Amino acid sequence: MLDGTVGSSYFDRFNLKWKLSNDRNLRSVALQTFIREKEINYDRFCCLYWPRFSSQLTKNLDSSRVFTEIISHIKGGLQAGDFHDGKLNRDAYISMSEYRVSNISAEKRNGIYDIFRAYEEMKMERGEFDISDVVNDLHHRLKCHNLDGDKIDFVYIDEVQDLTMRQISLFKYICRNVEEGFVFSGDTAQTIARGIDFRFEDIRNLFYNEFVMDSKGDKAAKRKDKGHLSCVFQLLQNFRTHTGVLKLAQSVIDLLRHYFPQSVDVLKPETSLIDGAAPVLLKPGDDENAILTIFGNRGNNVGKIVGFGAEQVILVRDESAKKEIFGLIGQKALVLTIVECKGLEFQASLLLACCA
Repeated sequence: MLDGTVGSSYFDRFNLKWKLSNDRNLRSVALQTFIREKEINYDRFCCLYWPRFSSQLTKNLDSSRVFTEIISHIKGGLQAGDFHDGKLNRDAYISMSEYRVSNISAEKRNGIYDIFRAYEEMKMERGEFDISDVVNDLHHRLKCHNLDGDKIDFVYIDEVQDLTMRQISLFKYICRNVEEGFVFSGDTAQTIARGIDFRFEDIRNLFYNEFVMDSKGDKAAKRKDKGHLSCVFQLLQNFRTHTGVLKLAQSVIDLLRHYFPQSVDVLKPETSLIDGAAPVLLKPGDDENAILTIFGNRGNNVGKIVGFGAEQVILVRDESAKKEIFGLIGQKALVLTIVECKGLEFQASLLLACCA
């Protein structure tokens, strides 16, 4: 919405032929096709970019962690807006190793920044982009041009844990009601977007510095402000999940807190009025394929058919795992990635190799 409202669209720089068309439907379809083919998400980063980086840089580093650092910190973090291009410079990024919440050394950050530089150069050569490029371009345009049209009085952002700080910051341009106009809702333990590093404490700081303080026009008013941060309200009653699943989920969160104490917000455990047994853990033998054991034969073979019902699902990590399972069982069961199943409900779920 914002990209087509303020100044020239970010995508005009790609010199696309369909820009000359007066057919709005054609332009819309062509743009969606371009975005689908040229936007760099984690899967494309891992498959097309990561193997081309120097092995001296990538050794001892995880591709997912590096992608998260690029999207959520170097280009999408709280401090990125302080730089004219919306990207932390090397010194600023390396200095983050001194923060209490950091678990990445200065040496590793230096290597990650080298990968970031190589990534940006390679991305430009290929004529591709990532979401942070669009967001930073929007920030630049909105600082130079006023947003035409009426402002929104109240903004409710759900699933906020799947957005970077710079993405969240864009909402300040469409609603000036900072006193009571914003509600941010989410759960750090449910972050499913790859490349996102999220804590509610960061949102509190962002809202105070970029929403509240920016709304105070004169410096005197800013100096008088006592620095009150917005409150966080915990919704502890779970109405959809029984106690067996909640206890298992809480045990995973407890492990995250123990080994990565600053990676998730410290919240009270959820409760439920619905009783239920703990999920069953299936551990196949060394040479056993759990899916073939359950379904009994390959998807293309005839014979005994073992299938899942409409309210049952197999959940996998990503598209590559989904294709692998589909090749084994065909249409016998609904197979979804974690991203695809968000918000859906099933009576029975088989979570396959989620920690492999």
